[in-house]
Amino acid sequence: MLLFYDTQITSATQEFTFDRAESKHLTKVLRKEVGTEITLTDGKGLQWTGKLSLVSPQKVCAEKIEAKQHIPPKKRIHLVIAPTKSNDRMEWMVEKLTELGISTITPLLCHHSERKVVKVERFKKIAIAALKQSQQFFLPEILPLTSFQEQLEALQCPALIAHCAPTSKKTVSEYALDSNEISLWIGPEGDFSSEEIQAATKAGLTPVSLGTQRFRTETAGLLGCHSLYLKQNNLSV
Repeated sequence: MLLFYDTQITSATQEFTFDRAESKHLTKVLRKEVGTEITLTDGKGLQWTGKLSLVSPQKVCAEKIEAKQHIPPKKRIHLVIAPTKSNDRMEWMVEKLTELGISTITPLLCHHSERKVVKVERFKKIAIAALKQSQQFFLPEILPLTSFQEQLEALQCPALIAHCAPTSKKTVSEYALDSNEISLWIGPEGDFSSEEIQAATKAGLTPVSLGTQRFRTETAGLLGCHSLYLKQNNLSV
């Protein structure tokens, strides 16, 4: 399947015209011809299938064959994570989490945060590329950088917090999932502060462990979400 992303596509669209950059890519790089079947998505579950009707480096058009609206996944994972100092490491994580099918990513500003400015639009571009590569129809929502306190106040679903403080914890795989939506909080390289851990516990977040090793922030985020994904879908490694 040749998948493209565009927010303007709808189930009612009868003919779609690619922008100039995508038209050039289709003709010069992918070397597609009239009659080639392509698929577009809006990142919200739409699968629009069409056939190329006009092909040139300046303009490529596709005529609709059919459109299908996929039902959003019942199981949702929301990762709340402190951005790493290196943008490359965060971008890698966003790519992999998009492939996994995570629903939401919120960059979190903590006491020990290494990075206090994030480029959300850059993360979205990475997610779109991963969406097309992994042939999915739901794009994760990537929210602006949010302070620890603001995120606590916005809490709307069961939440787990992974920290290194010596307290009683279950592993993610041992946690009983009683809700279709869950959030996982991952701190910066210096971990959450003791005050943040206390505030999180008071707010009802459940402390969890990711194992005996110490992981980089982006590794912890991916590992934790993957463990939740397996548990939500009753899968095993």
